[in-house]
Amino acid sequence: MLGPVRLWRGVAELPAGPPQRRAVLALLTLAAGQPVGRDELVDALWPTEPPRRVTNVLQTHVKHLRRVLEPGRTARKPSRVLPSVGTGYRLAVDPVAVDLYRFRRLVDEARTAHAADDQARVWELTGWALNLWQTPLADVPMLAGHPRTAAMTTESQLVISWRVDAAIRMGRAAEVLALVRAEARARPLDEPAQADLMRCYLALGRRAEAFAVFESTRRRLVAELGVDPGALLTDAHRELLEPDRSTPAVSRPAAPSVTLAGSSAVEQPIGLAGSSAVEQAIGLAGSSAVEQPIVPAQLPPDAVAFVGRTEQLRWLDDVATGGASCRSPLAVVTGTAGVGKTTLAVHWSHRAAEWFPDGQLYADLRGFDAGTGPVRVDEVMRGFLTALGVATERMPAGLTAQVGLYRSLLVGRRVLVLLDNARCADQVRPLLPSSAGCFAVVTSRVDQRGLVVTGARPLSLGLMTEVEARQLLTSRFDSPRVAAAPEAVDQLVAACARLPLALAIVAARATAQPQLPLAALASQLRAGASDLTAFADEDESFDIRAVFSWSYRALPADASALFRLLGLHPGPDISVAAAAALAGTTVEEVRRPLEQLTRAHLLVEHRPGRYACHGLLRVYAADLARAVDPESVRQDAVHRFTAHYLAWATVADQLISPYRPPGRPAPGEPGVVRAGASPVGLGAEPPSETDTAFDWFAAECEVLLAVINQAAASGFHRLTCELAWSLTTFLDHRAQWHDQATVQRIALAAAGRLGDESVRARTHRGLARAYSRLGRHADASRELRQAVLLYAALGDDVGLANTEMSLADSCERRLRYAAALKHAERALALYEGAGYRPGQANALNAVGWCRALLGDHAQAVTYSARALRLHQRLDDRRGAADSWDSIGYANYRRGRHRSAAHCFRHAVTLFRAVGDRFAEALSLARLGDTHHADGDPEASREDWRLSLAILAELGHPKADEMRARLAGSSLHGQRSA
Repeated sequence: MLGPVRLWRGVAELPAGPPQRRAVLALLTLAAGQPVGRDELVDALWPTEPPRRVTNVLQTHVKHLRRVLEPGRTARKPSRVLPSVGTGYRLAVDPVAVDLYRFRRLVDEARTAHAADDQARVWELTGWALNLWQTPLADVPMLAGHPRTAAMTTESQLVISWRVDAAIRMGRAAEVLALVRAEARARPLDEPAQADLMRCYLALGRRAEAFAVFESTRRRLVAELGVDPGALLTDAHRELLEPDRSTPAVSRPAAPSVTLAGSSAVEQPIGLAGSSAVEQAIGLAGSSAVEQPIVPAQLPPDAVAFVGRTEQLRWLDDVATGGASCRSPLAVVTGTAGVGKTTLAVHWSHRAAEWFPDGQLYADLRGFDAGTGPVRVDEVMRGFLTALGVATERMPAGLTAQVGLYRSLLVGRRVLVLLDNARCADQVRPLLPSSAGCFAVVTSRVDQRGLVVTGARPLSLGLMTEVEARQLLTSRFDSPRVAAAPEAVDQLVAACARLPLALAIVAARATAQPQLPLAALASQLRAGASDLTAFADEDESFDIRAVFSWSYRALPADASALFRLLGLHPGPDISVAAAAALAGTTVEEVRRPLEQLTRAHLLVEHRPGRYACHGLLRVYAADLARAVDPESVRQDAVHRFTAHYLAWATVADQLISPYRPPGRPAPGEPGVVRAGASPVGLGAEPPSETDTAFDWFAAECEVLLAVINQAAASGFHRLTCELAWSLTTFLDHRAQWHDQATVQRIALAAAGRLGDESVRARTHRGLARAYSRLGRHADASRELRQAVLLYAALGDDVGLANTEMSLADSCERRLRYAAALKHAERALALYEGAGYRPGQANALNAVGWCRALLGDHAQAVTYSARALRLHQRLDDRRGAADSWDSIGYANYRRGRHRSAAHCFRHAVTLFRAVGDRFAEALSLARLGDTHHADGDPEASREDWRLSLAILAELGHPKADEMRARLAGSSLHGQRSA
């Protein structure tokens, strides 16, 4: 990782691949064993416009890396070195084998030695570290500005700074002069680098050169940044002014001036002795104690067993210690209630205390305290001044004078200020130091944009990763207890939604009951998943409901109302349009409360236009809705957003399957958001093209499955049936047949309660299709018999024809080709009698396909060619794709390989265009068979590889068959799974 990205096994160098693949490897390595999500990888590799099939591209890079890293692993065996974790990946590698990890270990050891003032050890460790150091990821320019790369550069600068300090104090300044000169040239606006060069020159007795460095740096800072030198440069300059100094030492800053309330307007210098205004305020005038200023140490105790948050800690290090390009005097850590903002800030402050030898100030601003409300700024300020040694009787009366004295006392000092639980920027600003050597950290439940606008660096703290959450729990339990029930720990993590406060509560409960098995505790949490009783505590600071309530009470009325209603939405996330439907308002009107909830970290906009919150917040919101909103209001809200989803799903379904009969909402059960409004939802537009329709279904699929369940439970039977029907084509194209079977069973029960026989018949057929694709042929036959009886009773010939087509498909899957042909011919006759041309085209192709399976290839081509012409006249691309595939198969069986390949290529193109991934994979497989039979093994393997990639992405069992085919096996030409 240091220098070009290179891979080795023993003494043999391995191929690391093209730049993007090296970038994937580098990001996984920089994560130090933690999972890296797909979104982070995509954002890093394609910051502006990712490719259309970005998931496939990422999977290809990972696949090649696995081959290099684990050459002996079989395709079916899970990867141990580069396993999938959620939607991302994790690299498991021996830390000793990675130069970056060795470098960081040396940095940590050097930090410890520096804090212990062991200069000889610092000199030794920093020398080893710099011997390893090179420009990181030198051949991966796309990651040059990535935060993980910047953090490494910051660490190298720290190492150089420590080495310079050690060299000067050990009388070895000449040995580092060349290094310090190079750093100063590379970072002309970086004050620490220039100060190091000045101190080196001073230590070597070269004062004139040190003065020249100061003056040239001062001019650059003024000209390019519009600022004067900060504390580090001024301290180094002051050392130059002292006579007979050959070894630099820490000195007090030059005396600023201050005007105190009640005094004359004449400014008086703050000196190091005597009776200056500040000395009088402190109460030490004339005392030698003024040479030893008070060093406050107000930080709360650190967490006993802090785990995780590695990247966030490094980020704080970077902001606090970085150069002119990345340092800021203020970091703002925001996040939802209970996410661990204070714990992170306090832990980092303890870790960084050595950087602030003049003290650490702390105040809990109680910005969201329901009892006392936010702390007044003047109260905090008086506390800070007292901590800095200002006597009570000398305290200025007004806040303005107090702030002036406070900032004057901090000039030239290195003090850390931690302002916890802030309500707003106005509560924070007066408490911020102005000295360049000081640093402040603010935590808050709401975004502090007013501070960010003026230069603060923001950190939005999210939930723990699964690995971190597990570490937090296991760090509190005895090892035998964890070993006895490892699955229970994962269940506890899920029940706590990876929220640190909830994890801490559960850990405390388990620790207090050592006889309680972890599996029993997990079972209790699952049983109470619909409320927050398991997370209650007499201490409100550790009661989830109370902690959440402090954020909720601070919301405006419209945002609090929307938050309660969001508890009724089944999740996992919600779009702006759906939120408008939920609230019964317009898209424009709902944006403001969504923004307010996001700023309060009660929602997260995890993707543009899509909002989510963790499960415990959702439970809290639902509790509030039941307590505050009447049942009629809640039912209306559920009906509105369910109807919204149906309206949009119907539009999207017609785009991807224009010749499938649409659903038929009953006149008495409207599918609109609000009376008089557009049926697609108040200011937002539904999908208008096939691609956007598939994208919409993909984004909403998990939501739609949950909404169908909820609609059935709420008694919205018509909405349940029609929403399940609208999902049929999408789920079929994506091979999600288990989901298909689930929603069709729910819809079948709703249809029975609805009393609509036509909907019942249609749903029996939809359920049969799912069963057939899952290989449950007896169940499929049972459902189809029910559909035949119902359609016959209704006199619905098109419905009967559709069912005959389903019977043909079922027989084909059981290799009963003659029976399949009879059903297809019956369907054709029924469609012709009803004059239903889309059905005729499909049935013609089904007859052709069945004849091809029976060996009647000439008739197969005739029927499927008639089907193709009819599909083309109807502009039915999906049907045309099927016909091209059938003609290609018949030609393949007749040995006409070039004609077959031509047909299969047409089929693949059309299946891809309409988004039918599974059918595309099957046609690619047959195209590969054709190329193989035609003596083109290279083309055939490429087709099979493309087919395998799709099947693997879909998680379909045919992926194993395709792997076998690639390995040399063969498959029969069955049409579909």
